[in-house]
Amino acid sequence: MGKVSVVAKLTVKADKADDFPAAWEDLLAHVKANEPGTEHYVLHRSSTEPNVFFVTEVYENQAALDAHLGSDVFAKFGASLADVVEGGDMFFLEPVRSAKG
Repeated sequence: MGKVSVVAKLTVKADKADDFPAAWEDLLAHVKANEPGTEHYVLHRSSTEPNVFFVTEVYENQAALDAHLGSDVFAKFGASLADVVEGGDMFFLEPVRSAKG
């Protein structure tokens, strides 16, 4: 199997939205330093709904995604979202075409 990707949509409590990006610093630093199979990991904020965020992720293969999801840092981060996130969706995808990456 080839590359795998994830798109996650997170709806954050309105009073937490402005601080939400800063909460990602430790996770992003971990991904950058420790996950060579993670090719793309970006937090996005909706320009029309300021409390809606998206995360786009691309992994070299399923094993790289499994390593990310199984890391202690990801588990700790996920637990920290309980009082911040109102809802969300996660989509597991297979990249089909790309102009870059």
